[in-house]
Amino acid sequence: MKQSAYAPLAVAVSLLLTQQALAADTANLGTLQATIDRQGTKVKSNVVTFQDQQESTDNDLRGLLREEPAIAIGGGNGTSQFFYVRGMGQNSVDVKVDNAYSDSQIHYHQGRFMLDPALVKIVSVQKGAGAASAGIGATNGAIVAKTLDAQELLKDSTNDYGVRVNAGYASNDGYSYGASVFGKADNLDLLISGNRIHDNNYVGGSGYKNLRGDNVVTSSALDKQSYLVKGGVNFANHRLVASYLQETHEGDRPVREEFDFANVPLTATKLTPEQIALGYRLQKEGNETYVLDANGNKIANTARNAGSQKKMRKDITNLEYQGYNLGFADSATANIYLMHDKRWAANDSNNGYAGGSQLANPATKMGVTTLGANLNLDRALNDATLVKYGLNYRKQEVTPTQFFSQWTDRGSKTTYQNPTLNNQQKTDVGLYAEAITDWRDFTVTTGLRYDHFNFKAMDGKRVSGNDLNPSLGVIYQVMPTLSVNGNLSYASRSPRLYDAISAGGNRGVVSIADGTKAEKARNTEIGFNYKDGNWSANGSYYWQRTDNTLGGFADARHGKSTLINNAGHMTNQGYELGIAYTQNNLVVRAGVADSNPKFTGNTYLENGKLKNRLSQNPEFATKIGRTWTGSIAYRLSDPNLELGLRNRTVEAVDSVLLNGEAPQRKDGYSVSDVFANWKPFNNDQLNVNFGVNNVFDKNYRPHAQRPAVTTLVGAGRDYRIGINYTF
Repeated sequence: MKQSAYAPLAVAVSLLLTQQALAADTANLGTLQATIDRQGTKVKSNVVTFQDQQESTDNDLRGLLREEPAIAIGGGNGTSQFFYVRGMGQNSVDVKVDNAYSDSQIHYHQGRFMLDPALVKIVSVQKGAGAASAGIGATNGAIVAKTLDAQELLKDSTNDYGVRVNAGYASNDGYSYGASVFGKADNLDLLISGNRIHDNNYVGGSGYKNLRGDNVVTSSALDKQSYLVKGGVNFANHRLVASYLQETHEGDRPVREEFDFANVPLTATKLTPEQIALGYRLQKEGNETYVLDANGNKIANTARNAGSQKKMRKDITNLEYQGYNLGFADSATANIYLMHDKRWAANDSNNGYAGGSQLANPATKMGVTTLGANLNLDRALNDATLVKYGLNYRKQEVTPTQFFSQWTDRGSKTTYQNPTLNNQQKTDVGLYAEAITDWRDFTVTTGLRYDHFNFKAMDGKRVSGNDLNPSLGVIYQVMPTLSVNGNLSYASRSPRLYDAISAGGNRGVVSIADGTKAEKARNTEIGFNYKDGNWSANGSYYWQRTDNTLGGFADARHGKSTLINNAGHMTNQGYELGIAYTQNNLVVRAGVADSNPKFTGNTYLENGKLKNRLSQNPEFATKIGRTWTGSIAYRLSDPNLELGLRNRTVEAVDSVLLNGEAPQRKDGYSVSDVFANWKPFNNDQLNVNFGVNNVFDKNYRPHAQRPAVTTLVGAGRDYRIGINYTF
């Protein structure tokens, strides 16, 4: 599809419609009244509430956030999915659950986030460099989620206890079921909730066929389980909440989860005796020699990405405090959390990242442990000024499956001795103060943040650094129906710990250069908000530059191992626009977003070849292509039935992320869904949901991944039904 194919229609539609996320201003959650905005700019952003999840067949973030054009999630299921906000990837974006988060990862070839919407009461999207109060490492945005509690589920009930059950079926995916038990007594409340989603291997859209001769996306099956136990106690002006959240993704998964090697042909210089016995032959095409089967067909090289039974698990133990009218503060929130990200594999003997044949045991276990704490205080100085101040703390440690005493370079076959290896560690500490002042028709937000990091590499090398990050935001109420805004925000992100799967030194030692600094982002943004009667609209334009962008290059001290260093800079600019019309039971929305991330890296000479110190891997950023979203929904009064349709159109783009990189084409696509929600009791006690995703069975590859034939295709037509009942 050419870019121009949808542009005229999309422009016309965007003048009349808006995207759901940009139209949302305030989410009324009963006990929680949350006003959500785009951090710093105060431009309204996407809000997904528990109510939205109740009225949808979607059971992952990709489905629930599909109407936000600035958010993109890749193909596959679960940990195969890469996640992007404004084209920036998982190494630049955080997912915060009850203010618990980590920026370290198990493996760069897989997605880093696990979050079951069935256990969440609200999800909001923050974009760009955050204000002073945004927390540690807020350089490019975050997904912020708050888990369910008993108070939320009892908000419309006259009872002190209840049970909620849910179930769903998808023709091209699998099934799901779950249950929650909750109650309150005096000043105590308790929730116990569990949910399971079983994803089968899905099929691609019409016309998709891999080299195996079928339309099945291999190794896409996944069993997902999530559990939440959460109890609270209220006393005077205080509330204390303790919770435990566990998310598990398990299945037969490849080593590089974002690839589909069923589309990669097998090459060889000679045949094995087994291949000869099967009638295989070789065929040379250009510089490659392919293996053909007895029928003359190319064979998939699935062995190159062979996997095994794997389990990814996230555990979060969290203790939260809320207090009001404390004297020194009008309100206070605090939490301390312990997070474990773990990976287990039944057999990694063919996985060179983890150690391969050198492993002491083919079954491996590795992980990242994060201990963190946050304190946030608010105090009104007068009727016009609110002051926010607080601190953030986070310590992370990476534990590999084993340490290796030596490693062999894959190119030269030279063997090097490793020094004494250590678990990587990093500590981040931040302090902030922020003032929000109303003066006539202006609202001014000023903030200052101090961040400090201490990094210990695999060889014990330590580097530390400090940053001061100011922020300024202004909103001008031009008239009652229109406001304009602008902001300038700085934020820093400390060096990332190296992947846990490779941190044992099997592929060399990862150290850090002297004087390495945190990445520093500067985000400038202007925008507007308009609402008059049935119409609403908003939009923004942003420019961002990140200096001291982190990368790596060959380090001769450890035999061409990697040295983390400041390797260049990154720029990104783009826009978002949304318009909505609502009248009675009719809601029409549309939005458009575009981004243009670019990396400019320093180079170095290795074996006579000029190499770039920055990585072009998609976990940092990717080109998405201009994205259009639109939806229309109408709710009948009798029966209480909502019917709707939505569309997401992504224009083609030539992806060039890193300077000097050859452009790679990403074809455009357009995917439409139909959906329905029925409330038999005219309330939310019972919701019955229907849907057909990808109703026209389009064969496409999402842009939120690598620009290559090896990337995962989207799912073909999928008939879905879901039900949830509370009693």
